Amino acid sequence: MMNLNQGEVFIYDSSASSYLVSLRAVAQKLITLLPNDVRPSTRLQIYESGLGIQADNYNCGVYVLLAFEKFCGAKPLGHVDKKTLQCLRYRYLRMCAQD
Repeated sequence: MMNLNQGEVFIYDSSASSYLVSLRAVAQKLITLLPNDVRPSTRLQIYESGLGIQADNYNCGVYVLLAFEKFCGAKPLGHVDKKTLQCLRYRYLRMCAQD
């Protein structure tokens, strides 16, 4: 996630896994593709969403969408449980179906 106004770049890994090294490499490559006048610092920060660690292999998208909502200013939900995740999957599915 990038805040171009403040020149900050955050990386988020919902499962707190070993993929963090790969995420850093991809983020740094993406930064170089931005125009010079909006290019942020190449210093990467880990984004702490407060959602907890993803414990399964199918809710990644929900965690990423929730983290991005919080990044954009939405109120934090805190740690999410299975029932909340199920409701959020349905919420996002409905949002996609409406468009």
